[in-house]
Amino acid sequence: MAKNRDRESLIKLIVNTIVHEIVAEHTNRPESRNFLNSEIIEYGNRALDFAKTHGWNNEDRTYIEEESMKRIKEKLSLKYSDVKYSEQEVVKKLIKFLKEIL
Repeated sequence: MAKNRDRESLIKLIVNTIVHEIVAEHTNRPESRNFLNSEIIEYGNRALDFAKTHGWNNEDRTYIEEESMKRIKEKLSLKYSDVKYSEQEVVKKLIKFLKEIL
């Protein structure tokens, strides 16, 4: 039970990291970039630290990747609908980040 909760917490951190990266790259408000970059660092470090506390098996990794991708798309479409991005860009960033932390 606790591992499921921890998996969900990790997914939230991953989603926030990747969404902030996409928004920082594509924002039309340059004054927001500093804040977004600090958020990327904060969420990324928290995700890395949190991921190290568990041994994630292949099933967990697959679930984390699929659920993160789904939630990233949802968050970008609901909260940042004005940001234009490619799905390939999201996939690349997510896979790269997951390799770094898992």
